[in-house]
Amino acid sequence: MDFAPDSIGPTVDVALLADSVQAVRGKLFILGGGWDTLWVRSFPARHPSLAIGLRLRVPVSWGTDALSLSVELQDEDGAPLLPRPLSHKIRLPDGPHSPSMTDFGLIRSFTFNNLLFQREGSYSFVISVDDEPVSRLRFAVRKREAPPEANRPEAG
Repeated sequence: MDFAPDSIGPTVDVALLADSVQAVRGKLFILGGGWDTLWVRSFPARHPSLAIGLRLRVPVSWGTDALSLSVELQDEDGAPLLPRPLSHKIRLPDGPHSPSMTDFGLIRSFTFNNLLFQREGSYSFVISVDDEPVSRLRFAVRKREAPPEANRPEAG
């Protein structure tokens, strides 16, 4: 299927989970990034800090001067786990663009503190632009098995 360049809106180039992410001057600074499984000792499990690093590609011809980028946490049944999505209003660059420029990248980070996971399972962050989903970042929350007890002779 062919798409006209003007018919494609913003797309996600990069989306990753990390312990910490900062978006500064067009770069993502990532600590403990790229994982897809959160290991916990028991349920319910509270995770102190989880971050998402994003690079959104926006066509120059998209025809708007601002957008809303939001992230919503969902369980495996699609039920939201936060009271509302976390959103950024973004003003897009204006002014003349190079004739050869077809799009530009936007770098953003989202941080979630003290997330509570009630049960083991699959979860995802739904990434939306102007309330339209553009990507889904999937991960799992699993219980870490306790290490087997060492075989030690009993004291007598």
